[in-house]
Amino acid sequence: MRTSQHPEAAFLAAMTASATHEVRNVLAIIKESAGLIGDLAHASGERGALDREKLFRAVDRIEAQVRRGADLLTNLNRLSHTLDHGLATLDLGEEVEQMIFRGQRFARKKGQQAAVGEMAEDCTVRVDPLRLHMVLFAGMECILDLLPEGSAVTVGVRNEAGARVVEYSGATEHGWDEAGPPSVSEGWTDLEKLATPLGAVVERHETGFGIRILFPQGTEG
Repeated sequence: MRTSQHPEAAFLAAMTASATHEVRNVLAIIKESAGLIGDLAHASGERGALDREKLFRAVDRIEAQVRRGADLLTNLNRLSHTLDHGLATLDLGEEVEQMIFRGQRFARKKGQQAAVGEMAEDCTVRVDPLRLHMVLFAGMECILDLLPEGSAVTVGVRNEAGARVVEYSGATEHGWDEAGPPSVSEGWTDLEKLATPLGAVVERHETGFGIRILFPQGTEG
């Protein structure tokens, strides 16, 4: 995505590819569980007894994957609708939660974890929806690149005087001195380029290991 001449298209392509990969995993697990149910039914016909515990476990697994598949498609559908409007008033917490859901696979590929943190209420911004999601995801990519394998990042939203703030907090034993200055990283540069047209400001946590994106109230982009 970082080298593309069409960053919006590259972002949507990456998100779609990730979601469809996850849906294929969902279908593979459902197929495996359905096969187990078939094997149990066949075995019960031969022995005259059905292993109910294995059967119910397989059914529960199928139901869980159906819910996950539905969530993946709902998330992808919501992302596609970011193209509907040039500007929209959005709940920043809800958009962050959607970004974290999509970003789970990207974190796992790096041997890391991403989770939703504390979310402030009534935290809205008026921005270009697609560009907002690009900025939010770029923030997560940036901090994941700076964190060592096995780390975890928590993303929360808070209100500050005159600004809505998205905070990416990394759980690591080391501070910024160990990771090096974030401002010299490729991810940080890309994040600033995406944030600037929205009127947003990128900064590092004053304490701890983390990144903050500040959206002035009334932000438009």
